[in-house]
Amino acid sequence: MLRRMVSLVTFAPALLPGAAFACACCADPGTRFEQDVTRGNWEVKEISRLAPTSPARLYLTACGMECVQGIVDPQPTYPVAFEASETGMVFELGEGDGTLTFPWPDAYTWFGADTALTGEGETALYTELRFRGSVAGTGDFANEGATEAELVLSGQGNRCITARSFDAWSLTVYDDTTQYRLFGTLDGY
Repeated sequence: MLRRMVSLVTFAPALLPGAAFACACCADPGTRFEQDVTRGNWEVKEISRLAPTSPARLYLTACGMECVQGIVDPQPTYPVAFEASETGMVFELGEGDGTLTFPWPDAYTWFGADTALTGEGETALYTELRFRGSVAGTGDFANEGATEAELVLSGQGNRCITARSFDAWSLTVYDDTTQYRLFGTLDGY
């Protein structure tokens, strides 16, 4: 009888209302996921809180500027500003160099992984939101028709999508005659 009472006392807090301490955004050690998600207003609201904290850098391989296709007079860096709205993102590059307009696709890929894999302390996830669609350019970035593009927002976060989870972005633009990637850092306030 005493053993049974001790067992009930030991587990009684789990039986009391409000005793469960669930965390909707917490991640467990070893978490890894990749899922296709229908885009909603929440993501756009959080993305609109992001601001660039560095110039846009042009990704260059060993062949340098000669491998960049689709930009008139490519530069290693561009001052950048962008604005997210319900319809998409507009990247303003340089001082009058041009813009890139990326309409939101209906769905995106959400990726998260515990890269520490220690099982100790609070689990932080490396996270990415990957949007694939088309982009239209003006000025030095002008293109004819729709050019394929992938916008990736990445950083450290948890199981909830919030602006403060993202500290980097990249936009890869490609088709038969275009191949370049711009990237930079972010601040989510």
